[in-house]
Amino acid sequence: MQDILDLILSNKIYMIATVVVGLGLLIFLMKKVFKLFLLVVFIALGYAAFIYMTEDDPMKVIQQKMDSGKNAIEDIDDVTKDIRREAIDKVIDDVDKKLKEAGKKKK
Repeated sequence: MQDILDLILSNKIYMIATVVVGLGLLIFLMKKVFKLFLLVVFIALGYAAFIYMTEDDPMKVIQQKMDSGKNAIEDIDDVTKDIRREAIDKVIDDVDKKLKEAGKKKK
């Protein structure tokens, strides 16, 4: 590596060629970076336009989801009310049977 640097620095023609190639490479990379930047800006503007055109208010959407979640919980509660009541009745019946059996064993 040191030999290549010494060769380039010792000859003006090689130095000029290296600078030209370096500048060309730099310009090429800057064009790519600029195109990537423009692409990102275009996508961001497109997304912002989409949000504006559909009039989606993120807070309103979140609030609607939260409200629908409350309704879903209430619906689940209503649907499972009978199942819970049956389970509680069964537990009470089982406890009564065991208490009666324990009472009979003590006598």
